[in-house]
Amino acid sequence: MTDLHVQIPDDVATRLAAVAAERGTSAEEVAAEVLASHAPRPHGRSLPFVGMFDAPSGAISVAEAERRLEDGNDERFAR
Repeated sequence: MTDLHVQIPDDVATRLAAVAAERGTSAEEVAAEVLASHAPRPHGRSLPFVGMFDAPSGAISVAEAERRLEDGNDERFAR
């Protein structure tokens, strides 16, 4: 885990503290959750979970598509 020190407006700190008090946790824990849920993921690292079960009959598996992305073996999955 990495420590990250940020400055936030007083009203945001107050809201984080209120949510933390309701949950019985720390404001830092709430802030970490918010950042984790909103931080963009790097492109090309993984396929999204949503829609992976809606593939047409005969389509490759998610695992195979990820392997191709990593290996660069398919021009349709090139980085």
